[in-house]
Amino acid sequence: MDKINHLPNPNKQMLIHLHMPKTGGTTLKKIINKNYNTNKIHDVYVDRPQLPITLEKLTNKQVHCIQGHFPFGIHEYFNRKATYITMLRDPIDRIISEYYFIRSIPWHNLHKKVKEMSLEEYQNSPTKCNLQTQFILGEKFRKELSNKDLQTAKKILIEHFSVVGITEMFDESIFLMKEILGWQNIFYKKANVTKNRLTKKEIPPKVIQQISKNNEFDLQLYAFGKKLLEKKLSSLNLDAKKRLSLYSAQNRNRAKR
Repeated sequence: MDKINHLPNPNKQMLIHLHMPKTGGTTLKKIINKNYNTNKIHDVYVDRPQLPITLEKLTNKQVHCIQGHFPFGIHEYFNRKATYITMLRDPIDRIISEYYFIRSIPWHNLHKKVKEMSLEEYQNSPTKCNLQTQFILGEKFRKELSNKDLQTAKKILIEHFSVVGITEMFDESIFLMKEILGWQNIFYKKANVTKNRLTKKEIPPKVIQQISKNNEFDLQLYAFGKKLLEKKLSSLNLDAKKRLSLYSAQNRNRAKR
């Protein structure tokens, strides 16, 4: 048996997928859709002013899973046990990916505006700074964060998230979710991959330094989340570790085809 305690049946405990933008969340969403009753999975992709109204409409429905670009805290709308999962990504790479993704999608509501902006201008927007920490804090957007806010975000990850996935360790993250949440089908094909983008190495060092400075709390939260994931992975027994190795190898082979 693995040392990790398995969570109750999803029918008894609601799963909340906090879909962090540009972290592999769309691929994770598709995996989740294969493991829950599709009639009881609810996507919540609305602007924050509409979020309370949307959630209130779900309180009287049978809900196994909620997914969306919403902040932590929506479990408070439901009178039942719930657990969260999310993916965190290297903040610098996340910003670069998001910038080029929006520029490449004509239907995106920010497409025209971002098309006229440089990466340097885009990353400097207050709403883009420390976005992952802001999502985990779950409160109203703050222009400035403190070390106290960071500690609060870390505590939330520990106490409310069954798995904090890491985009750069996607296979390991998904496998751990399967082990803890009892999923059956975790094979995937990457979705919403940003094409025609520059890598970190191709971005001027000055811009990379600015992104790092503007996302200092995200960098720390990302490192903390990675340690949480690695700790849970290390607690898997030998059999589970072998299955993880096989799963990763299968995904690599499919990617080469």
